[in-house]
Amino acid sequence: MIFDAANVFVEAVKSGKEDAILDQAFELLINYTNTHFTDEEAYYESIGSSLLATQKVEHEHLLGELREMWYEKRHGSEDAGTDLDHWMERRLVPHIIEEDTRAQKA
Repeated sequence: MIFDAANVFVEAVKSGKEDAILDQAFELLINYTNTHFTDEEAYYESIGSSLLATQKVEHEHLLGELREMWYEKRHGSEDAGTDLDHWMERRLVPHIIEEDTRAQKA
């Protein structure tokens, strides 16, 4: 689901139409990441993973970054779409693909 939403958003940014969906994109991402991180942390806790504390800190940072971008967008940032696009590409997707995969193997 997150990758589908990210792809729609990336295409909107590339075509210069991100303002039409930007608020929805922020709301969707905040809700999704919060749910994903909560579920993930519950899973790590249920298996007694030693990586739980590290994951919680990383999740707090990621959510903080996302909330900060949304705040800036609501206060007139013209770069919010590009910033969100870069954040998804450089922070969220690598976390899901790399960190979560590594944590599940631990």
